[in-house]
Amino acid sequence: MSIIGNLRYRPTSRSTSPKFKASDLTVVIPTTDIVPETFHRVVRSVLAHSVAKLVISTAGPKAEKDEGAFRFLFSDQRIVLLHREVASRREQTAHAMKYVDTPLLILQDDHTYWPNKNSFLQFTLAPFEEPSAGAVGVGLEARHRQHAFSLAGFWNFLGMIYLEYLNERVCFGLVGPLNVDDDKFHTRWLVEHDWNIKLQAGPETMMTTELGEWPKFNEQVSRWLGTSVRSNPRHLIHRKSWIRHPYTTWTLLVWFVRMSLVLEPLMFWLLHAVLKAHDQLQHFRVATVTLYAFITAMKFVKILAHFKKHPTDVVYFPGYVIYGYWYLGIADMVERFLGHCKGSYFFN
Repeated sequence: MSIIGNLRYRPTSRSTSPKFKASDLTVVIPTTDIVPETFHRVVRSVLAHSVAKLVISTAGPKAEKDEGAFRFLFSDQRIVLLHREVASRREQTAHAMKYVDTPLLILQDDHTYWPNKNSFLQFTLAPFEEPSAGAVGVGLEARHRQHAFSLAGFWNFLGMIYLEYLNERVCFGLVGPLNVDDDKFHTRWLVEHDWNIKLQAGPETMMTTELGEWPKFNEQVSRWLGTSVRSNPRHLIHRKSWIRHPYTTWTLLVWFVRMSLVLEPLMFWLLHAVLKAHDQLQHFRVATVTLYAFITAMKFVKILAHFKKHPTDVVYFPGYVIYGYWYLGIADMVERFLGHCKGSYFFN
């Protein structure tokens, strides 16, 4: 099913006479720290495009003290700098809404960069040519830091790989959602109110983020895991999702059986049982090696696209398999069955 979906997918083509342009956009960034160079790079990447307004909604005493230094660096009149006392991405975003007076809005993460090319917004806005389009999701990839063979390079590699998995989800909150589960709530709300959601996946709309540093990466995986445990079952009982988007909703069912440490031993047990039932146990060793080679090959195929772009990262494949057993095995199962307990995130 996934192969068929990938082969049939086509992004929306840009119009020769578009209904919307960059000046019809307001960008909102909730953040608590306006000092880091990473955030400054994000701001520059947004301002390089002709957006109407960039609303930065800050919170906390540190951001308030740093406001003067930030305004000294960025004097662009399109920037609106807001402040709240208490940090809450959800409330900060709601605070920024009253300053949005354009037809379209982009909710932007504070460490995700826009590509420096005009075609980015042209392709991103293309689906809005259809009046029924309520939201557009684009691709996101982690920046490859070109590390030499090292632990730092391994974590950067894992960050890029797992972010590719997240690109399968609709209207994700990039790397820092408004609040835990808000991104999936937005998706359900749009579906419930009969809006269409378009995916613009391709090189023209690919955004870049910073991801894949220890221990931040594990903390991020913990949050992804926790939101999946809470939100995926709820999405599956959302009636309109099955009616309007049966294919993408069906793919969530895979999540319930994605436990490598359970399924793979079960496959070998079944192999042994079948061979024993047919008096062919003398072939068990060869069959075991063949089965495990097949399983490993499938894991390799899943991330083959990454190795085509970064062939030197293939040295990290064994570590990726081991980490996959941890993330999709032990941590996943513990979070599913004990995630409701106090201090739910297993990684923490």
